[in-house]
Amino acid sequence: MAKYRRKQKQDKQKIEQKQTEDIKQEALAKGQINLQLYPFDTWFFRESRPHDAAGASELSSLFPPPIRTLAGALRTFLGDQMEVDWKTLQSKNNDFDFEKSLGNAEHLGELQLNGAWVCYQGQRLYPAPLYLMQKEENLQRLQIGKTVRCDLGSVRLPEMPKDCVGYKNLEQHWVTAVGMRLCLEGQVPNVSDIVKADDLFSHEARIGIARDNEKRKVIDGKLYQTQHLRLKDEVHIELDAKNLDASLLQALSIKQQNAILRLGGEGRMASVATRDTAEPLPFIKNHKTDTLLIHFVTPADFKGEMFPENFIKSEKNGQTVWQGEINGIGIIIEAAVIGKAHREGGWDMQKHQPRPVKSYIPAGSAWFCRLNNPDDYKHIHEKLQGHCMGNDTAFGRGQILIGLWDDAGAS
Repeated sequence: MAKYRRKQKQDKQKIEQKQTEDIKQEALAKGQINLQLYPFDTWFFRESRPHDAAGASELSSLFPPPIRTLAGALRTFLGDQMEVDWKTLQSKNNDFDFEKSLGNAEHLGELQLNGAWVCYQGQRLYPAPLYLMQKEENLQRLQIGKTVRCDLGSVRLPEMPKDCVGYKNLEQHWVTAVGMRLCLEGQVPNVSDIVKADDLFSHEARIGIARDNEKRKVIDGKLYQTQHLRLKDEVHIELDAKNLDASLLQALSIKQQNAILRLGGEGRMASVATRDTAEPLPFIKNHKTDTLLIHFVTPADFKGEMFPENFIKSEKNGQTVWQGEINGIGIIIEAAVIGKAHREGGWDMQKHQPRPVKSYIPAGSAWFCRLNNPDDYKHIHEKLQGHCMGNDTAFGRGQILIGLWDDAGAS
């Protein structure tokens, strides 16, 4: 263990040195802190199926870790530092109100989180936009075609450019900040900016068996198999925390040695380091058109729907669109590229029962939009870039980046 921790410390120092040399960092505002999570061994974040699901031979692990899992681990760690009695949620520090500062099973109180960010070779990665397609060393963007009739109405659907065949989507791929910025600018990233899942982690099968703790024996026939993740040496997870009071910031002091906490299924260990700087989100400086492309970099909760409930389906110039507002900016969604539903469940520690499984719009999805008021382009960066939308925004759900859309398929 000591040898592994020395190696982990050396790897962390190399990564931080590369960050200092190559990646611009921004100082965080008061009450904010950046956390880096490093595994000691493997991690396991169970998919939404139960162990006794029909036909299930092996349960796979989600990646990146679900935000609720990270939030629970962080709140537990902070509660322990504040000497909270977990039965009453009362702290020995009478001035500390756990539920007000860190919430409960349903909300985070004053705490706000963004992430989880996958970090590789010292820089953050972003989910590859689902409109990106790859064939060997070539990348192409899906285009939005002319209006066609389907079950959604008269809509514009994504399509491959002419003469492009054999391309596949980039599900479970990530792009670097440089590559993401090219996507926001309406361009195609370089192949070197694409990172595959195999570059980040490998899978390890594990066998387990249920136990009867009272009788101190195993339960016959209760075998299960899980698929753990072993992160590569240059990979870690980051989380941005906001609205922390002075006592909580002190508990996460950058001067303290790396803390250790239990994270995910089977209580696997992780070390936590903190920093008062973070890598800024990719953005474009000049956005002077009434079209925009909204990229989701974290899963969004729209109560199982494609779009938020304040977006109304309507007809405009013979085309089915969805109209609504985001932070006071009127948006017309003309087309979308949305992946298959991302499903998360989890465990309610307080009630000792599973949390209901929910479906989310997956990260990497994108909306092709037009501004209701063309002059609103002046306020896009201020009101939309980096904001979260939908439900559970305190957990960082539905965080968006704004890019350009060259509407080449307009009729």
